Order: sequence, then C-alpha cells, then structure tokens
Amino acid sequence: MPTVSKGTIFRRAGSPYWFIKFYLDGRMKRETTGTSNPDQAREFLRRRVFEAEQGRYVELSRRPTFLDLRERLLENYEFKRNKTSPSVQVNRLAEYFGRMLAEDITDEHIVEYSRKRMKIDKVQPATLRRELAILKRMLRLSSSRLPRLPVIDMPRVDDARQGFFEKRDLRRIIPHLPPHIRHLVAFLYFTGWRSSEAFRLRWSDVDWEQQAVTLRDSKNREPRIFPFRYNRHVGTVLRRQREQVSGWELENARICTAVFHWNGKPIRKLRRSWATACRRAGLPVRYLHDFRRTAVRNLIRAGIQQSIAMKITGHKTDSIFRRYLIVDEELLAQATGALSEYLDSDADPDPFSPAT
Repeated sequence: MPTVSKGTIFRRAGSPYWFIKFYLDGRMKRETTGTSNPDQAREFLRRRVFEAEQGRYVELSRRPTFLDLRERLLENYEFKRNKTSPSVQVNRLAEYFGRMLAEDITDEHIVEYSRKRMKIDKVQPATLRRELAILKRMLRLSSSRLPRLPVIDMPRVDDARQGFFEKRDLRRIIPHLPPHIRHLVAFLYFTGWRSSEAFRLRWSDVDWEQQAVTLRDSKNREPRIFPFRYNRHVGTVLRRQREQVSGWELENARICTAVFHWNGKPIRKLRRSWATACRRAGLPVRYLHDFRRTAVRNLIRAGIQQSIAMKITGHKTDSIFRRYLIVDEELLAQATGALSEYLDSDADPDPFSPAT
C-alpha cells in the first residue's frame, strides 16, 4: 500500500488559484486546483489523495486531455472500420471541452454544455444526443486513465422522422434534379438502399446475366444482393444508366467504373442538389432517407416476409427494421379490411341483422 500524507492547500503570490501539496511515498506532489474557491480546492485535494491511496494517481504531465480522447476515438473508429465519421460532433465538442483535461469533464460541465446547446444554440434534441453519445464513447474508451466516468444525461428525442415518399412525389422531383443524379435517386427509391451504398457501386457489381446487383461492403459489413430479374423498375434504371455512362465514355475516351458518377468519379454527396430540387418542385423539406422507410413499407404492403425484406434493405436486427416500419393509414385500412373479410366469411349471421 502506498504511503500518502493528508496534504494541504496553499496559494502562490500573484495567482488567483489555490494549489495542493501532499506526499506520496515520501515524494512531494504539487499542482494547481484551477479554482479560487477554497472549499472546491479542498475537495480537489481529497480526490487526489484518494487516487494516490488507491494506486491510481497519475502525474499531471501524463493525464489525458480532450485532444487525447479525440485521438483515441479516431483510432477506435478506424479499428472498428466504422462507415460514418464523428468529425462534426467532435469539432462541436472541442469548442467547449477542447482545452480541458479529461478528468475535468465533469457532470456539471456536461450539463452546462447541454444547456448551452439547447438554450443558446437552439439545436434539436437529436443533434445534442448524437454529440453526447460521441462524448460518452470518448470517455469510455479512456476510462482506465480516468478517476471516474461522469454521468451523461441524454435528452429525450420525440421528433423521429416518419416521412414517406410516394411515387407521385418522385415524378414531381425528378425533372428538377441534375441529369447525372436522376437515375441514382430512382435507384434509391426502388431499392431502399442507403445513399452511401449506392455511391460505392461499380459496374463490376452488376451481373447482367444473373440480373442482380451485389453490394460487397455494406454498412453492417455483410454483402447484399438485389436481384432485378423480376423488378422492371430497377432493371430499367440500371439499363438507362448504363447507356448514359457508355455515351459519356465514348465522348470522353475514358472508362468509368462507377455506376453513378460525376465526370467519371463516384458521386460523394447530393444533399444540396436534392434540397434545391425539393424546393423547385414545391415539396416541403424531405429527406433521402424517407426512401428507406418507404421501401420497408412497400415491401410489407406487397406481402413480403419480414426476413426476406430485411435481406433486401440490409437491416440486420428486428428492432431496427421495426423502427423503420412505421404503420401508415393505408396499412391500417388494409388490416381492418382483412378483418372485415374474415368476419364476413363466418357462418354465423350478422348480429345486427333481423332475427329469423
């Protein structure tokens, strides 16, 4: 067991902050508390002495900072081969926590950050929740180097997007899209695939003989196949896109390996073009991700078994699939109609008909 003195707090000339001093196995440990409040300084001292007694005291120069947490997070994202990037959330967190030691990211600081984002910055609860989730992961990854993990209170998110995109909406918006992304948008609508998955498609992934598209590297890291032998919509979109790409290759004397491209390179994003087309088509704010919910609904409407529907859309768990399966009025109407047909087939007479 280490030998630890009780320690004391003191002030240095010209400094507004209190300092602490105690002995660990005969060696003096001294550092600033970062506060001018003597009660907080004594609590800081008690915490350091407790860490020393438990064998968890770390020299000031070796204590992780927020920047260390960020590096550890990025390493973990690379190790896990995550498809998404946390850079937007991390940069926002860095504006508040960037100069702090990791151990100084306390419950109180997190509450203050949440209050600032909601009350001053006017962000949506879902945005704050994503940022706090990233912060929680950063702290958890470096938990072995921290005296304790703070409690992070997550905001409730009640505004989950529930939009659908009907075929009539698709017909309205297609003419307002740039020509090079019209077939891409149609492909997303008919397949329900994620836009990032369609961006990565190569012509080598399209098997014209078997009439199937293979996604080799999906978000959940499992390959996925979309046969279009009996799906004329997807087949037509791919054939028209092939004709368009062949024309571009002939004109530019270059080979284009990407199914959906811009100047021969895979499309990376289309958010701005999509928003502009929605506005010009007179549609309210819509999201490309609405296609995914719509595809799930259409598969269920068509009577496809859930297990097969999940294979088509790439949902790995029932819980996630059910989150996308938002029951609309049409599905409810079909269900109540089926119930009525079942009751009509019953041999018993209508209870409201006159008795015979």
